[in-house]
Amino acid sequence: MKLLLYAGEVSLYWIMLYACYWLMLRSHTFFKWNRYYLVGSLFAAFALPFVIYPETAPQLPAIYGINAEAFTVSGSEPEQSDTLSWIQAIGIIYGIGLIIAIYKLTLNFVQLKSYLSAGELIELDDCKVVIMDSNHIGSFSFLQWIVINRNDYENHFDAILRHEMVHTRQLHSIDILLIELFKTIFWFNPVLLLYKHSLQEVHEYLADAQAPNREYYAKFLVAYALNAPTVSVTNHFFNPSQIKNRIQMIYKNRTSKWLLSTYVFSVAMIGTAAILIAGCEGKEYNELTFEKKVLTKEDLANKPIFTVVEEQPEFPGGIQEMYKFLGENIKYPEKATRANVSGRVFLSFVVTEDGAIGDIQVLKGLGFDCDEEAVRVLSKFPKWTPGKQNGIPVNVRYNLPINFQLEESDKTSAAKPDANIELRNTTSLNKPLIIVNGVVATDHDIVKKLDPNSIKSVSVHKDQDALDAYGEKGKNGVISIITNKI
Repeated sequence: MKLLLYAGEVSLYWIMLYACYWLMLRSHTFFKWNRYYLVGSLFAAFALPFVIYPETAPQLPAIYGINAEAFTVSGSEPEQSDTLSWIQAIGIIYGIGLIIAIYKLTLNFVQLKSYLSAGELIELDDCKVVIMDSNHIGSFSFLQWIVINRNDYENHFDAILRHEMVHTRQLHSIDILLIELFKTIFWFNPVLLLYKHSLQEVHEYLADAQAPNREYYAKFLVAYALNAPTVSVTNHFFNPSQIKNRIQMIYKNRTSKWLLSTYVFSVAMIGTAAILIAGCEGKEYNELTFEKKVLTKEDLANKPIFTVVEEQPEFPGGIQEMYKFLGENIKYPEKATRANVSGRVFLSFVVTEDGAIGDIQVLKGLGFDCDEEAVRVLSKFPKWTPGKQNGIPVNVRYNLPINFQLEESDKTSAAKPDANIELRNTTSLNKPLIIVNGVVATDHDIVKKLDPNSIKSVSVHKDQDALDAYGEKGKNGVISIITNKI
């Protein structure tokens, strides 16, 4: 599912980047810059989905806020049904399209190989010229090969060879191969066809610009009337759809260098759009209607909010009671279960000077109702013991990650009535502290008596973490078990 969303974001950024090119850059005579922009934007689209909105970035411990350990919400994977899910259907459709796209690309390369091996080979210092003995295909170049048909060899050899050598020297075929690769993988995205057309057009502008005599060359293009099939992975000398634009660019006055700033402006626009899109993912739930009132930013106006304080705010009964509360109230969303979605939701909220919960925000969400469920439960928190600075209660920002984790269902174990939990490698001297639903267990064998199917989550604390939370009792580690609410 995450891969599907990522592919959608990449496709969206390709559309946005190409729209900037079409609206602001394509008429410039900065042909090299246009080439760099088009190729660069193909790669930039893969990175832009990872842009994080500054206000939604998870905050770092001890510097930007008080952080709690991640709380894990466990759920069982949905049982497999005989019918296909929509994700599986999309996967099948994509696979069929990918096979067809690979087949077409393979046919193009087979056709190209037949052309390269069919003619007479002449090896020059920096390229290989293949002279075709027919006119059924137009002259073209691919990597270091230049294919010239019989008519062009006899009548226009010098002009076409000079033009195609520009393509080989500047490695224009690499751009086309890149586009063909992306077209194969993202066969469903038609904007890549526009990228290819624009790149081929820019390649022709770059080659035409090297012509020694502009007037003669323009007349030559007009007189050149070859109309032959082309190979999609090559730079073809003649393309009827481009001839008008090529002649216009030959005669067009050079663009002022001041307009190089439009490239910077385009990049700035896309960067801003990426930040805004990332900001939309970090949805803020400031005015939620639940069973109890949750304070919003407006309620906290003109009151300082601390991120580091001398005395941290505390859930009634301590951190374990908070985990117990979460375990008893939070539910794995049905939508996330059906979509087989797991991941972490980063939350932030303010513990006010009177212990109330305010300004709940989703710093980084997961979707599929996981964000809403996490916020719903946080809004039900009871009043906390407020944090203090210089002995005075203050508003404190608190960060809490909640991990939604699907577990594979073990039908065999669930069917056994005598299934149990076993702690290995423990002796009477190194037994860990066992806590069940927030209560210290006096019977160390309680884990063997628990029904595994009743366990909702298990947290393990070791070393200094256990000592800080439980003192000397936690020196051998702590196992905290939350069971399903009866």
